[in-house]
Amino acid sequence: MRKNSGFTLWEMMVVIAIIAIMSALAVPSYIQWLPKYRAGAASRSVLSTLEYARINAIRTNANVNVNDAGNNALTVTNSEGTLHRVELPSDVILSATGLVSPVTFDGQGFSNQAGMLTVRSARNASWTWDITLTLGGNAAIQ
Repeated sequence: MRKNSGFTLWEMMVVIAIIAIMSALAVPSYIQWLPKYRAGAASRSVLSTLEYARINAIRTNANVNVNDAGNNALTVTNSEGTLHRVELPSDVILSATGLVSPVTFDGQGFSNQAGMLTVRSARNASWTWDITLTLGGNAAIQ
């Protein structure tokens, strides 16, 4: 009497074919979703950079600047040098409305200017996030 255990070649080929079909259906959705995810992640990164600069200014009781370093990059600096650098993905566009580089936070956490930073996807202009900054130093994603 033979012991029948394991999978046959046929069963294995059917499973591989099902996986291939499911992958073929999922990849286009993933490709369309990725730029939107990158732009959203970039907006959260800009917000956290502003919050980092504010907290650092309060902690050290000294001015901390957020500079536009060009090429979709932001740097956080103080009198001692660069504290932090953030580079955004290349398919994301960062623009400012009412803000001029550098944005300075003082030792009490107040900002020297108020305005808005806009992060949008280069592939789809409807994927846009606005980060507002108040004179009180509060930043939020709209």
